[in-house]
Amino acid sequence: MCIVASETGGLIPCVGGSFQLNGHEAVKALSFEQVKSIADRFNHLNPYDPALVPHLLKIEDVNHLDSDPAKPRRQLFGYAIAAKRYALYTRTGNSISIVKASGHGLGYLFMPSEKHSDNEEDLTEETEDVPAWVLEAWDWLLRKELKLRRKIPTWLSLPAMMRMTMSSPNVMRRNRPDWLSAFNFFLFPLLFDLGGYPTGFDRTNFKFIVPFESKRSEWKRLWGINLWDEQIYRITMRLRKEMDTVVPDSFQIVLRQYLEHPEVKSLAPDGTPCAPNTAGLLRRVSVLAGDIVPIGKETDRHWEQGGDPSMLDFSIKELRKKKKMVVADISDRKRWREAGVRFGKRKSGLSPNTVSDILNGVPVKVSTLTTFMRAMKD
Repeated sequence: MCIVASETGGLIPCVGGSFQLNGHEAVKALSFEQVKSIADRFNHLNPYDPALVPHLLKIEDVNHLDSDPAKPRRQLFGYAIAAKRYALYTRTGNSISIVKASGHGLGYLFMPSEKHSDNEEDLTEETEDVPAWVLEAWDWLLRKELKLRRKIPTWLSLPAMMRMTMSSPNVMRRNRPDWLSAFNFFLFPLLFDLGGYPTGFDRTNFKFIVPFESKRSEWKRLWGINLWDEQIYRITMRLRKEMDTVVPDSFQIVLRQYLEHPEVKSLAPDGTPCAPNTAGLLRRVSVLAGDIVPIGKETDRHWEQGGDPSMLDFSIKELRKKKKMVVADISDRKRWREAGVRFGKRKSGLSPNTVSDILNGVPVKVSTLTTFMRAMKD
């Protein structure tokens, strides 16, 4: 949980807030002491051995200077694009320092920087689980949003790549290029949707891979193969008329899209769906369930986990119910099973097999279930 708090608490300007501050909407921030008091009360309820689980509700170390809980608390600021896409930072004058950042939505990309960071003096080592280039990307994004002086990363114009592993000799057995051996790495460029594909191709019929290249300066000139037609194409960063070229997204394009990602799990302060520029205190979404469609694997997560050649399959894996087939509600099925199949057959006039399917949750036609439900109400 991220708690809106300051040393003394009070009102904080925020669109959609229920309070007023100088004629503007605001939210109420807790004081540091109030946050500590709430955490202490929860910790009194801790049912575990304190030696093993000292805190039931812990105030993270990042809230203290140098992330040292023995040192005084410091004021952190937060910037959130959407759920799981956020950064915490400190600010002194016209300078900021990232202290915690999310790699969600970026971590699937192969790191574009061969060294630790282009801008190490402005970054900290407090975020151990996030690659240095992601911290640098957040630093660049935040400085852009806060209108602060920023240093452009040297890798910003490089093509965005995913690194994958040929995990088994059976993968791409028929159309695997000669240069790709089993268990070796290769790169998968993210092609620009508007004009990045050769004429007549799109992401459904163009699966482009290139040999693994650790030297990032060479990425803009790599040659690769379309796995669908086994033709050779080369990378270029500008739209051209040549039929043998492809144009990948640059990291700058990826970051711009990342910054404009709308929050789909909440509503805007005015109750409308969130847009890329939505800001303020978001509202909860009321979900009215319609057809239940189990999803085999979420599309975004399918991309963001990366590293496996199955990523080359762009289709959404959905397990849909048969058309016009429905399943009876579980509470109804339980009640009908108590009456038995014979009773259901006699009341509805349906065959024993059909009645058994309904009672066991097997999909049946809408008209069949409707007939059965009406009969069982009599």
